[in-house]
Amino acid sequence: MLKKQRKDELKELIFSTSLQLFKEKGFDGVTVEEITQACGIAKGTFYNYFPKKETILFHLGNYQMEVVHQAISRNSNMTNIKESLLAIFKDLFVYLEENRDLVKVFFFELIHSQMFMEQEGKQIKDFQTALSPIMKEGIIKNELKSHMNPEKLSFLMISIYFQTVIQWLTFPDQDQDLVSMFFDQFEMIWEGIGVNKEEE
Repeated sequence: MLKKQRKDELKELIFSTSLQLFKEKGFDGVTVEEITQACGIAKGTFYNYFPKKETILFHLGNYQMEVVHQAISRNSNMTNIKESLLAIFKDLFVYLEENRDLVKVFFFELIHSQMFMEQEGKQIKDFQTALSPIMKEGIIKNELKSHMNPEKLSFLMISIYFQTVIQWLTFPDQDQDLVSMFFDQFEMIWEGIGVNKEEE
């Protein structure tokens, strides 16, 4: 148990140290040797956890899902489904904004690597699975239209999420921040999937 805990702690040290160096120097400006020196470990130890520098981005995807699950847990007591969803995505976007340069590299690798694409596909499925119970609850509470499919609604939200992130990365000089961009699109989608209480 202690050995596994030590391995997990060391992997997290390498990951967090790498993120800090990436923020300071950019992803391409950091070598594996610099990461190992900052961590106080041998190169062989690094490669035991991450076969190459790019695979650190896999761990970034896993960490994003941790943020999602923590946000869902933290907002589980909210009675309004719409506000709960917005809070969950806001937490995720705050994390992305803090790591913009790394997120840009992540999406570049995602487009150019089949391995990354397959890994991200698994993350999207996990994301969809995490959101589906919230959508089901929204239907039960009559906040979402009853004929809607929870899984498809979840995928729709995730699609908006990715579209917003890509727009944010592609046009960095726009006036809106990431959260505001998502909220605007979310409101338009909600007009179609949400129940208008005034029309009941």
